[in-house]
Amino acid sequence: MVYSGLLINQGITQLLSNFITQISIAVTMAAGSFVAGGTALGGGAVAFPVMTKLLAIDPVTAKIFSLAIQSFGMSAAALTIIFTGIKFYRNVVLVATPIAIAGSSMSLLFIAEYLPRLAVKGVFSCLLLCFALTLLWRLYHRSQHLCSEATICVNYSRLVVVAFIGGLASGLVGSGADIAVFALLIIACNANIQKATATSVLIMALTSVASSVTNYYFLDGVSQQVEAYLFAAIPVVVVGAPLGAYLCAKMKSGQLIAFLLLLIAIEAVFTLYELTHYYSSS
Repeated sequence: MVYSGLLINQGITQLLSNFITQISIAVTMAAGSFVAGGTALGGGAVAFPVMTKLLAIDPVTAKIFSLAIQSFGMSAAALTIIFTGIKFYRNVVLVATPIAIAGSSMSLLFIAEYLPRLAVKGVFSCLLLCFALTLLWRLYHRSQHLCSEATICVNYSRLVVVAFIGGLASGLVGSGADIAVFALLIIACNANIQKATATSVLIMALTSVASSVTNYYFLDGVSQQVEAYLFAAIPVVVVGAPLGAYLCAKMKSGQLIAFLLLLIAIEAVFTLYELTHYYSSS
C-alpha cells in the first residue's frame, strides 16, 4: 500500500530519480530503520547524527525529518509488534504516550527555535550517554529479580515526569521519549529488556506521528527538501523497521546491548571530534 501510494504521488521516473539523488539519506535510514524498529533508540538516533555531522544538514531539518520518517518506520514496527504478538508493557504505553506527546508539542511550539545548534546537538549526545549508562547498569545487574510478565513495577508519577522530559527532548532532536521511558523501566523496574524495547518503540511511534502533525500543520516545517528526503527513505524504512522489530525480539539481551553500545560509541566519537574542532577554531 505504501509503495502504491508513492508511485501514484510521484510516478516511477520521479521516484527513482529522487531516490538516486538522495541515496545517502536512503542508506542512512536503512540502518536507522532497523535500529528504530528493534531497539529503544529511534531512527533519529542514526539519522540525526549522520545528517548533522556527516552530511552537514541543519539540525532543525534533521529533527523534522527524523520525526517524520519515524512516523512511517516506527509505526510499521509498532504494527509488527502488535500483530506478531511481541510482548510489551501496555499500561506504560497508555500512560506515557499522551504525556510524551504533550512534552514534544510544547518543545516544538515554544522551545526549539530558541536553542542554538550546538546546544541541540549536545542534548542529543547527552541522551545517548544516558542510554549507554542504562545499558551498562543492566549488564551489572542481570541477576536481579525481573518484574513479572503480567505487571510492571513502576511509579506512575515518576513515569509521567520522565515521559514529559523525554517528550521535550523529542521536540528538540527527534528522539528522547523512547530513550527516557526505556531507561526508567530498566533502572527503576529492572524490566525485561525485550519488553521494555517494544514498549519504547510504540511510545515513540505515536509521539513521532503527533509531532509530525504539529510540524506540518502548525509550524509549516516540512519543506520541499524534507519531502525529498522522505520520498527516498520511506520505501526503505517500511521494510527495515518491521525487520528490526522482529529480529531484535529474537536476539539475546547481551547481543542487543552490545549492538546498541557500538552505535553509541560511534556517535560519541563524532561528537568529541565536533566539539574539539569547534573549540579549537573559536
